Amino acid sequence: MRIIILSAIKDETHSLITEYEINHTGVGKVNAALSTLRTIKEDRPDLIINFGTAGSLNGNISGLVDCKYFVQRDMDSRPLGTELGQTPFEEDPPKIIEIEDHPINTINMNLICATGDSFVESSIGLKADVVDMEAYAIAKVCYQESIPFACFKYISDFADKGAAKDFSENVRKAGKVFTEYLNEKSI
Repeated sequence: MRIIILSAIKDETHSLITEYEINHTGVGKVNAALSTLRTIKEDRPDLIINFGTAGSLNGNISGLVDCKYFVQRDMDSRPLGTELGQTPFEEDPPKIIEIEDHPINTINMNLICATGDSFVESSIGLKADVVDMEAYAIAKVCYQESIPFACFKYISDFADKGAAKDFSENVRKAGKVFTEYLNEKSI
């Protein structure tokens, strides 16, 4: 099985030790979408894993988590009669993308990840558990290209006024925690 891990930046995978190929997408939805499509077309993976950091919107959510539902937190076309997070004039995929369960995911928290092109330091106005800047874009490309997808996030901060400082202090811990998780898995 050909598995490729997509992460935004090298700091997230600095201490990640794995047999799987790691591609860095760059930060944000556009970079993530382009990199995901290129990865699918050139490498033909059987599974794409998005691994990276995220901010928690709930003080009880920390450590390594999985995400099953994805929404765009910065898609705001409400003047056109849509809901926050809904892409206008688009019915498929739905507003919230739900990915299929995959055996690599034994965490099964099934969290909602809200993706947008801004670093979150306050409330986002959508129902979500964690926030990031790439997962929705990766999930959407995988959905449209029928590629199995799994998503794991290491909580680096609590999406509050201290988020930037906390992220900087915690981002390099992410890879070590994910390495430990992968070492327990056999696919």
